[in-house]
Amino acid sequence: MNKIKDFGQYMDSINEQQLSDLQKEYREYFKYILNNCYDEKSPAKLSEEKKKEFFDNINKYWVKGQGATKDLDKIKEEICGKEEEKK
Repeated sequence: MNKIKDFGQYMDSINEQQLSDLQKEYREYFKYILNNCYDEKSPAKLSEEKKKEFFDNINKYWVKGQGATKDLDKIKEEICGKEEEKK
């Protein structure tokens, strides 16, 4: 059995055929925000403060059973714009 090194590898290892379209969309959404706004491949690599902020943002723009509340690019602009202001 291969050891999984990070969350991104874990997410990629899940068989695509086992996921619903909404689950695939959530996976894309989660990875997109993590990679583009937090420049990480796993939330485990974030500080506790950044991890809380990341999951707050994930929950803010995702409605369970429905999907993202906005287009990914608009979400990225809102979240990453906030991140850029903090730097």
